Amino acid sequence: GTVRAKVETVISPVVTATISSITVRSGDQVKQGEVVVRLDSRELKARAEQARQAVVAAKATRARVEKDFKRMQNIRKADAGAVSRADLDRAQAAVSTTRAQLLRAQRQEDEAKTALSYSTLTAPIAGRVVERYADPGDTARQGEPLLRMYDPGTLRLEASVRESVASKLAKGQQLSVRIDALQKEFAGSVDEIVPSADPGSRSFLVKVSLSSSAGLYPGMFGRLLVPIGQIDRIYIPQNAVTRVGQLDFVMVKTNEGAVRRYVRLGEQAADDRVEAISGLSAGDRI
Repeated sequence: GTVRAKVETVISPVVTATISSITVRSGDQVKQGEVVVRLDSRELKARAEQARQAVVAAKATRARVEKDFKRMQNIRKADAGAVSRADLDRAQAAVSTTRAQLLRAQRQEDEAKTALSYSTLTAPIAGRVVERYADPGDTARQGEPLLRMYDPGTLRLEASVRESVASKLAKGQQLSVRIDALQKEFAGSVDEIVPSADPGSRSFLVKVSLSSSAGLYPGMFGRLLVPIGQIDRIYIPQNAVTRVGQLDFVMVKTNEGAVRRYVRLGEQAADDRVEAISGLSAGDRI
């Protein structure tokens, strides 16, 4: 299988603007919330200021229209014939219109302020930068990736396991993962078994989270060690073996005394022992 990060993110701008600075490069570690990209915000600031001035003008217009409406109401109360009902209705409609215009201007100001906040891009997670796709001076376009990063603490092995073996696995099961490049085994736990087999290979995708990420990087090759049964093996000390030409012998204690016996050896164990494939039985004394 392949080592991949469970938590991976691509940082893209929401607005189109020129890149002022990028503070990180591939391989850098960043903290959550750390500023990684700054965009040219002069145009966005100008838009925000225009929106603010539009709100000020809308407030002034609303205040004038409301004042005129109240004056007409007072005049009509004093003299019903001085102000017609139609004029009063038009003044009231003007009040509603200016209030709606003020609300729209305020919403536009909020949008302009929000767009201005998008000129500063921060890291959504704590992790390591994998790729940097742009440089200062480039135009950052809406939706196009600028950085890709992942959380090293969420690395896991994703391996295709044939259906006869996958049926023996369960979520949370403890397994071992061997990384050939490091010549090291890592403890792992089955995090997910995709409930659909690949029709071509008849295999299931099994994702195993790793207890440690020391020396691991996404894309590394690994082997998922799945126990499917038990076998008994006989191991003997390496120094008990005598080699004569291409043959291996050991001295076995019997009732008649020590007897030299031919053995066929297998793979070397982690310590100073070697597997005896044939020639010995469990319980023999050498």
